[in-house]
Amino acid sequence: VVVRQWCAETEQLYPSDHVPSEQVDRIRQNIRDLDKGLGAYPLDSPHSSHQRWQRLTSYITPQMIDRLLPPSGEFSSATGSVYEDQELQKAQKALHRNSDDQPTAPSTSLVDSSDRFNFVHSNIKHSFPRDAAPDVVMKYSKDKSWLLKSLLSTQWHENPALLLGEIQLSFVIIFVGQNFSGLEHWKFLLHLTLYCREALEDHHLVGSLFAPLLDLLCVQLSECPSEFAASVLEQDNFIAAVLDALVLNVYECPDQQVKTRLEKQIGSLRNLLREKFSWSLPFGKQLQEMEDEEDGEYAPQVVYLD
Repeated sequence: VVVRQWCAETEQLYPSDHVPSEQVDRIRQNIRDLDKGLGAYPLDSPHSSHQRWQRLTSYITPQMIDRLLPPSGEFSSATGSVYEDQELQKAQKALHRNSDDQPTAPSTSLVDSSDRFNFVHSNIKHSFPRDAAPDVVMKYSKDKSWLLKSLLSTQWHENPALLLGEIQLSFVIIFVGQNFSGLEHWKFLLHLTLYCREALEDHHLVGSLFAPLLDLLCVQLSECPSEFAASVLEQDNFIAAVLDALVLNVYECPDQQVKTRLEKQIGSLRNLLREKFSWSLPFGKQLQEMEDEEDGEYAPQVVYLD
């Protein structure tokens, strides 16, 4: 029996150690008294809240929650992370540029350490090896495969399921908690994965990461109300950009087996976007033609200096 106590004044659900042991014993001894307030729960229905929640959280583990959430295991819309720190530092730099005062050292944290998410984070713009040659820098600045494999090794113990779980948890933090950190982390993880091109040639990653990710995206987007998508997911045109990158990368994948598998899933995603949000997801050939037009004679060139 798990007993937690709700405080109407602070609107917090206190853990079991806040409940007197006598009260817990009394509830345990009279457990059947709760039956009159219970009802049948449709666990087996594919459209039940339980089944929908299972699909949204299938990769999240108790260990992941302990690692990523604040020590209390609870969060609110005000719970912070490294993303708020970055916004604070940007604001401080802008303030110093417009001020004659000497700049002060930036604050290391916007919120107390006891109310912070412990998200995996890296500079998405610095997605290439240290001291890389210019052509390597150019390649991996656009293709995030090197950074993805690096973070899988150093942060997720070569286990793509941990990355998928983090994508699910960050989405739940947005969807349930309306938290800025969750949104920014979800965007970071989608940018990290969907902008990968070289990694699509790795059959292990396709089966353990990219294919499940497309299914996961369909589940997440199917749960989004239209107004939520319009106000949150469409801001900065982010969703359109990452999905276009995914479609183009899959279209240009030299492995026909991988291409056939993922394009079938992209088709399901395209249908969902059209029916639910009236979004039009372009096809790979269209995106390739658009990219060729944008590059042409103005394409960036790698210049080697003697």
